[in-house]
Formats: sequence, structure tokens, C-alpha cells
Amino acid sequence: MSLTTTQNTRRARRGFTLPEVLIAMTVGMVVIVSASSFSVQSWKTRRGWTVKELVDRNARFVGLSLARDVQEAGISMESTQDFASLGTFGDTITILSVPYEPDEAPVYPIFNDGDTLPTYPPGGTCGAFCIEFMRVGGTFRVAPGDLVRLQIGSTRRLLLLTAVKGLANNKFQIEFLEATSLFNRPAGLDSVLLERSGTTIQKLNAVRYWLDRDSKELKRAERLDSGGDPIGAVMASNVENFEARLQFVSGNESISYNGLDADTLNDGNDIIGIKVRAEIRSDRSDPAVNGGLPVSRWYTWKVAPRNLLYEKNRM
Repeated sequence: MSLTTTQNTRRARRGFTLPEVLIAMTVGMVVIVSASSFSVQSWKTRRGWTVKELVDRNARFVGLSLARDVQEAGISMESTQDFASLGTFGDTITILSVPYEPDEAPVYPIFNDGDTLPTYPPGGTCGAFCIEFMRVGGTFRVAPGDLVRLQIGSTRRLLLLTAVKGLANNKFQIEFLEATSLFNRPAGLDSVLLERSGTTIQKLNAVRYWLDRDSKELKRAERLDSGGDPIGAVMASNVENFEARLQFVSGNESISYNGLDADTLNDGNDIIGIKVRAEIRSDRSDPAVNGGLPVSRWYTWKVAPRNLLYEKNRM
């Protein structure tokens, strides 16, 4: 074997030098650390998305429910200055409309006893909280537990029916709860006198949203119990704040409407829509998200019912 062959063999068998090994290890560590950091960050981001998605899911459900109910405000019921189909009262929303089953709920006229006086004595016609009405088409479609609008000329009151009874001569009578306010609107008769001509009742649909601040639950009710309190179902939990404001044709916003004050821009028949804001908190926390604390997010919804737009365009 020649000297040249021996030298070539030694070169072929030579390993990496120390500088080469150190450089390779350094590059490898940089790559591994970068990949690990990216993986950890991706993992945290994914877990954050998961927590936030749970909050967003609750918010979407609330938003869809609000939009559906508020859009029904004012169906076959035009608002007046002091009695609107849509109302807000801080953290409470109330919505009124006339039901279709499938036809519009009938309007029942009061029984006229033929007296020459235009109004009945104070109270009801068959008791303090009892009034007799005429059937429509030979029948009546109201029942205990229903909410009805009592219309006396231009005056409106809500009545919660406690009993309904058919009578002879095409009549029926209703008995109603002794209450001065239902769904945040005037109720009962108080000092109002029933007119012998021009007094009617009509069944209403009513929906109420409100925040139970003790339990942090947003609730929704379609009916009232026998005492006039809403029978609520939980719409969302962990609701930290719930704010509702009415929007008026003037562009102003207010926590409520008032048709009896000197301001003519905040009347019930000037309402054009509603703005709702809610702060919803996640029902669980994650050590890798928000320092291990629950995530809270604010949401805003604006709804302009078609029926209220129609009212304003007709004026």
C-alpha cells in the first residue's frame, strides 16, 4: 500500500471536529426551542379559543332570541305616547304583540246594559275585579292566565285573567288580578271608569327579559304566575351586566320612555328600536388562559322591529 493511499484512508475515517459539533448542537437547540415555543403558544391559543367560544356560544343564543322576540314588538298593536309595545327599564326588556292563532286575536266589546250614562260606576261591571264582555262569532278565546289589553277609549290597561266564565245571551265574564302594574305597564282599573261604548279587551303575547343579579342569570318569561310575577326560564348564566336602552326617531337613547313629561322626543310612539349590551363570563377557567381567571366579554345587539318602522313611516 502506498503512502498516498494510506493518507486518503485516514482522511475518509476522520469524524467531526469540535467546532463543527458545537455549531450543530447550537443550531439544533435553536430549532428545538423555537419549535417548542411555537407548540406551547399554539396550545395556549387553542385553549383560549375554546374558552372564548363557550362564551360566544351563549352570546349568540341570547342575541338570536332577543332579535326574534323584539322583531315581534307591535304586531297589530300601535304604540301610544304612554303605552308602547316595546319597553326597557334598566336591565329589563318587555315586548308586547297581538297573537295570531292563526287569525288575529279577536277584540271583545264590553256588554252594554243600555243605561244612558256613558260610563259604568267605579270598578267592574260584575264585581270589583270582574267585567262582562260580548262573544265574537258566538265564542271567546281567552282563558285564566292570559294577559289582555283593556282599551277604554284612548286609555290602556293590562289585565291578568284569573277566571273566565261563559254566560247566557252571548256574554262571558272575566275576573282579573288586583294589580296596578304588569310587565312594567299600568294594570287594573284604579280610578278609570269603564265606558259603556268603546271599552274592549284583546289577548296579548308578552315577553320579558331581565337580569337576576343574585344568580347572575339572564331570564326570559312569556307568562305570569297567579300573583303577577314572571315565570322565568334561564337564557344564559354568568351574565355580569345586562343593559337595555330604547332608541328614538330623534336619534336619542334612553333607559325608558315617558309620554307624560314635557319632553316630546322620548314618548312611547317615538321608539324606533332597541340597543342591548351584555357582559358574559365563561363558566369555567383554564390555567393557561387569562392567568387562570374566567374570561369576560362584552356584546352589543341593535334591533329595529319592522312594525315600529311601519308605524313611523305611516305618520
